[in-house]
Amino acid sequence: MKVITVANRKGGTAKTTTVVNLAYGFAQAGKRVMVIDLDNQGHVMHGLKALGCAPQNDIGELPISHFFTSILKCSENIYATDVDTNKANTNDNVTMDTLRNWCDSDCVRRHFDVVLIDTPPTLSPQLMAALSAATDIIIPATPLPLASDGVQKLLTACRNAMAQRKFRATKLTILPVMVEQNLKLHRQELSGWYERYGRNKVLVPIRKSIKLAEAFAQNKPVFAYAPNSRGAHDYTELCKQLIG
Repeated sequence: MKVITVANRKGGTAKTTTVVNLAYGFAQAGKRVMVIDLDNQGHVMHGLKALGCAPQNDIGELPISHFFTSILKCSENIYATDVDTNKANTNDNVTMDTLRNWCDSDCVRRHFDVVLIDTPPTLSPQLMAALSAATDIIIPATPLPLASDGVQKLLTACRNAMAQRKFRATKLTILPVMVEQNLKLHRQELSGWYERYGRNKVLVPIRKSIKLAEAFAQNKPVFAYAPNSRGAHDYTELCKQLIG
């Protein structure tokens, strides 16, 4: 079972958009998906609500129980946590082992093929727990100079933690998001990422698309809102890359 954590300490980097659309894309490919929302704003459900979500009691105890109210079934292959936004600002009992042990439990492994984790844009116990639990870490970022600096710092921190076996992830990749190929600066930064990290460490780019924002406004993944849009196409290609 894969545990994929999507993380960036900067806000506005399409973390939640990526988690929601990966969940739907994986589910369409026949994978059973559990989505863990560790951002106390609880925005994951904004992207899944229109699918129809009902509480479920067959997955066992909640991870970091004070953080969530329930586990919801959003489709036949997608389950997601519902964040308790009144209590999720507290960090009590959030340890690096709590979430990892839950992901490794027999109950979770029996139910799911993939666990997707959305993270807050801060260096917090929630972020550290998500990175510790991950088998795969994805860092979404727009190809701009300041974003590149943040990516480099997070990559270095993750690599050091992986080398010290604090993190168990074996895959650490960058996801270019909100990419505009007609912008010279974007093309230059992307080229720099390919040269610096290698093409195998940079995932298929997600182009800027208003349909991605419109889909969230309708509480849907882009596949369910605009299946022929560039956003749906790009996330389809990303799912293929990650599943393959």
